[in-house]
Amino acid sequence: MLTENSLKFIQEAATEFGATRVFLFGSCLGCLEQDADDIDIAVEGLSKSDYWDFWRRLLWSDELGGKSVDIVRIEDNGFLVPIILDEGMEIYAEGKPQVGALEHI
Repeated sequence: MLTENSLKFIQEAATEFGATRVFLFGSCLGCLEQDADDIDIAVEGLSKSDYWDFWRRLLWSDELGGKSVDIVRIEDNGFLVPIILDEGMEIYAEGKPQVGALEHI
């Protein structure tokens, strides 16, 4: 699970780049952030032109413990999207009050 600081950092970046929803999936769902190999997120509402800037903001950032970050754009409709929407955890939604990572457990 993400730390509160990591969750807030991703939420702030999502707001800045105009994402409408962000989902956490992969290894961070089942273990502590420091034990995960990377951070896997899916983003909805992020334009193709903002994708790379958003990714660069998160990748290897100190706020995310210097971890690698994999980002899937929901609109690209890859094979992972149904799995992400079914098994992932929404960690950001535009216009919704944000809750802490620990409140999702």
